[in-house]
Amino acid sequence: MNKKRILVVDDSPAVIKRLTMIIESLGHEVVGSAVNGLDAIAKSRELQPDAITMDIQMPEMDGLEATTHILQDNPDKPIIIITAHGQEKTVLKAISIGAKHFICKPIDKDKVAEVLNKVFAQP
Repeated sequence: MNKKRILVVDDSPAVIKRLTMIIESLGHEVVGSAVNGLDAIAKSRELQPDAITMDIQMPEMDGLEATTHILQDNPDKPIIIITAHGQEKTVLKAISIGAKHFICKPIDKDKVAEVLNKVFAQP
């Protein structure tokens, strides 16, 4: 698999650190991180990542709104929602607006690998 450039979006530094370690251990590059939706939109435009992991609940602008904005600019950008357990309605909404996949917290390396493989296998 080709090395992909990924933007990690989460308001928790611990989650950013964990996701970054996992993504890099899978052979990909984390090109940056963002702490809220507004930051995510700006970084997506600036860094042009191959994919984005997007937390839902964040200050200033949540992940759903940020996903909508990013997909307006780049309809094919793979966005992977990171969510806590028990947020099925939110995940369904995210998928309906164009997110490609989701990962439930706590974040598991095997699950991240599985989702990234699926997302990058899509044409």
